[in-house]
Amino acid sequence: MPLTFTVDLEEHRPNETYSKRFPAIMRDILTFLEGRNVKATVFVLGKLAENDSGLIKEIADAGHEIGFHSYAHVHLNKDTAENFKQESHRSKAFMEDLTGQAIYGFRAPAFSLTRQSLWVQDVLQELGFSYSSSVLPANNPINGFPGAPAKPFLWSNGIIEIPAPLAKIGPLSMPYLGGIYLRYLPIFLINHFVEREPDQRSLWLYCHPHDFDHGESYYTIEGTSMLTSLLLWFNRKNTFNKIDQVMSEKLCRNSMPFIEAINAGKYEGLEVFNPGCEIP
Repeated sequence: MPLTFTVDLEEHRPNETYSKRFPAIMRDILTFLEGRNVKATVFVLGKLAENDSGLIKEIADAGHEIGFHSYAHVHLNKDTAENFKQESHRSKAFMEDLTGQAIYGFRAPAFSLTRQSLWVQDVLQELGFSYSSSVLPANNPINGFPGAPAKPFLWSNGIIEIPAPLAKIGPLSMPYLGGIYLRYLPIFLINHFVEREPDQRSLWLYCHPHDFDHGESYYTIEGTSMLTSLLLWFNRKNTFNKIDQVMSEKLCRNSMPFIEAINAGKYEGLEVFNPGCEIP
């Protein structure tokens, strides 16, 4: 059973008066992956790549796939197609020149590919992307796409979509293999969901450098309540250990970046999703 390890590499500090912490944490993640012989897909912000190009080159030189995470983490529903196209074209070319590898994958900020931002499909195709991993196929307080397939599918233009893995707890569906869900859910429950996953291509784990950063000082994140900010800040100390328990020897052995899995034919035969009708 394959499990793709993915990282959303983004800046977390609220302003420049706070120290820049993600480079050191990202290097810790690289060391963790090297120790398990795992190659990841790392979705990088274009703005971050410009300012920390040495780190991005380190990631690529270590054999990890570089994907694109937008230029400045603007949610798609707050962007325009033309602005997104211009920023993405420039950033994609810059990162390809920097790393010496083509960029095929895109992940929208905060899973913001929803019914309100379907315009992004055509822009991705025009810019030469092959796949997206940007849909959370359920209701969510931030961004969600209820009615979208829970398993990998094709958009009508041929772009592959690899949606966030979901688990159901009562009436709730949650992306249990990443972010605060991964940090707070008990390990026995996470492993239970992994073992029950009927479509092995659907398994991928996502994290951000701040998910591991237990030394970061608390601050209230702009636009969120104190409670939400506390939840995002707490429970980071054991993230490496929890991921290590999820990534069993079998999962590590079969782990590969998204583009390698696509090239190996693991996403062939997908159904086309028409947002006007739901696929069971």
